[in-house]
Amino acid sequence: MKTSLLATLILCAVLPAQDTQTQADTPVVTTLTNIRKTPDAYTNVTVQFTVQFASLGKISNPFFTRFTPSEFSNFYAWADEQPLWQRTSYEDVFGNLFYAKTGTQLQEVYSLSTYDRMTVTGIVRNTFQSMPFIEVVSFSKLGDQVNSASLAHMYRGEQLMTERRWQRAIAELTLAPAGNTPTTLKAAAYKNLGVCHLRIGENSQALSYLEQAKSLSTTTDMELDDLLTNATTRPSNELDRVVGSNGLKDAERPMWEAFDVTAPTTGTTTGTTQTIQ
Repeated sequence: MKTSLLATLILCAVLPAQDTQTQADTPVVTTLTNIRKTPDAYTNVTVQFTVQFASLGKISNPFFTRFTPSEFSNFYAWADEQPLWQRTSYEDVFGNLFYAKTGTQLQEVYSLSTYDRMTVTGIVRNTFQSMPFIEVVSFSKLGDQVNSASLAHMYRGEQLMTERRWQRAIAELTLAPAGNTPTTLKAAAYKNLGVCHLRIGENSQALSYLEQAKSLSTTTDMELDDLLTNATTRPSNELDRVVGSNGLKDAERPMWEAFDVTAPTTGTTTGTTQTIQ
């Protein structure tokens, strides 16, 4: 009787502890960007996030972490949400991802290619100089990924947008989402296309692209919401009314410029910037 009671008490004491351990091992779904912003909040937490593989790395400063060259391999990656077609983002690669050399996926680590997307499950083991050091427990490759051609079209498209060459930008951006590109790039391309069409007064096309961008967005984008509102209720607010005429061809001029008697009617350059009221 006493033995049976003692066994019951022990069992009751052990079960809650097992439940707690199971809950602790459940990954927190987040992003690499969030982990890098507040690494201390994720210390010793099992996390899950998506990255884009950059390259294999070389372990440095092993004296400050548990990750030594003899026991771990190291690789670099970008957060899935990083716009790699923008130089500052491309150069902001994260290098503190470590995989144990005794792990069953070690050969898969060595066979990864640049831009491979994968969902990573790992543990933030510690932080040093405000940087998280993440032990990768497992990972699984995803089917879609960016490629050099899509990144080039996005880069050129955004450069042309800064120059207000809207038609040329549309031609580049239309090619960016081709193929098996991830939704993050598609959403950015459609948003940019929406902006370009708004600037030249093509409201129905703009609204279509902006709605596609909204459907693909995984985070709140206030700018996109404002663009959608303007495209629906007051599209004239988004017209590009300042045009640098130097080098601008007739086919690239906004449609409203044809109704301005002061606007030049040919593609000749004046080297001036005019404001349409």
